[in-house]
Amino acid sequence: MKTTKIENRITYFMITLGVFLLNIKNFSFFSLIFGFLLSLLFILLFQKLNIRKFKITKLILLIISIIMMILSINQISYFISDNMLREYSVITISITLLLSIIILGNKGYHTIIKVILLADYFVFFITIFGLLLNFPYVNLSNLSLNLLKTNNLFKETFYYTFLITYSYFLIYPISNTKFKIKDLIVSSSYQILLYLLIISILGFTLTNLYEYPYITIFKKVNLIDFVERVEILFSLNYLFNFYFFLLLCYYQIRNILENKIIKDKNLKTALILITLLVFLTSILIF
Repeated sequence: MKTTKIENRITYFMITLGVFLLNIKNFSFFSLIFGFLLSLLFILLFQKLNIRKFKITKLILLIISIIMMILSINQISYFISDNMLREYSVITISITLLLSIIILGNKGYHTIIKVILLADYFVFFITIFGLLLNFPYVNLSNLSLNLLKTNNLFKETFYYTFLITYSYFLIYPISNTKFKIKDLIVSSSYQILLYLLIISILGFTLTNLYEYPYITIFKKVNLIDFVERVEILFSLNYLFNFYFFLLLCYYQIRNILENKIIKDKNLKTALILITLLVFLTSILIF
């Protein structure tokens, strides 16, 4: 059974949102604007040339996907350890996540998308509710000229362009769904609005100071007095969407390997070795 166009579009929206939230400190207002335009240009060009059919493209995507898994498993493991499961080590969390990814990632693209959508429908409702509760804390005076500051516009723009463009390869070519310009417009517009909302609540300085500025804004919310750390509830999409990004990176690797790069009988062995490489590298480097 194939996934529908709307399912792939929602998944793209959620995945790009996840990588955006994780790296929000590394972006500026102009980098989001320029990054959106460059991403659109590259994606349309890649789609026009059908670039994924070339073997060199598959090899590059394979290498990038492995690197992204290494970086992602480290970040998500530390996030869980710091904010949710402080009694567990990063190594234990990493192993658990990778095992779940191997199991789910081998179920097929359709199953993965269904799991992502099932989680995101629930998470999206909670997120919107949480953002609405934050509106009383909005201070438009925080949207000053500081908003235009940037540490390195070229680096920030390149990084945002890379993340959004790479997310395209995780969804559309694999699902054989045609990319629509409005998909990127909706996704990037929401991210820009969310960026402005966070700046208006925390201010430019604090947004760049906090490790997780998106989660920090929910600490202001006092929903129920006896519920502790309510920000974790309202920021589940941070965890879920980034986990699903990691899951799709794994499936990208699997998809590339099983398409004439290695023989079917060696696929499982190759995936186990790559997963082991990801785990060891993430632990040793970081």
